Amino acid sequence: MSFRDNLQHLRAERHMTQEQLAMLLGVSRQSVTKWEAEKSQPEMDKLLKICQIFECSLDELVTGDLTGRAAPDTAATIPAGPPTDVCGYDEHQRMMALKVPAGIAAILVGIAIGLFF
Repeated sequence: MSFRDNLQHLRAERHMTQEQLAMLLGVSRQSVTKWEAEKSQPEMDKLLKICQIFECSLDELVTGDLTGRAAPDTAATIPAGPPTDVCGYDEHQRMMALKVPAGIAAILVGIAIGLFF
């Protein structure tokens, strides 16, 4: 199989548009269209990123036949429900929302005390 056929198959398997793939790769939709029309080939860094996105090797992508492999279970990688804060960003922002006004108040109190003495 060709790179073109593999790329089209992988996109279809994941229900991904050319525009969505282009956005993940940082290229234009027209670039993906040219790759699938075999009018141009992606650069090596883009090929490696495609391999990461579709979880395949470079050999499989460029010269192999990916139509026979089992579709990945993407439902297991996407948790159900609303997004959750896994890195503590929300808690950090809440603490900053308390610390900044407290710091400003302390500065103003210090200035006020300095004016009287």
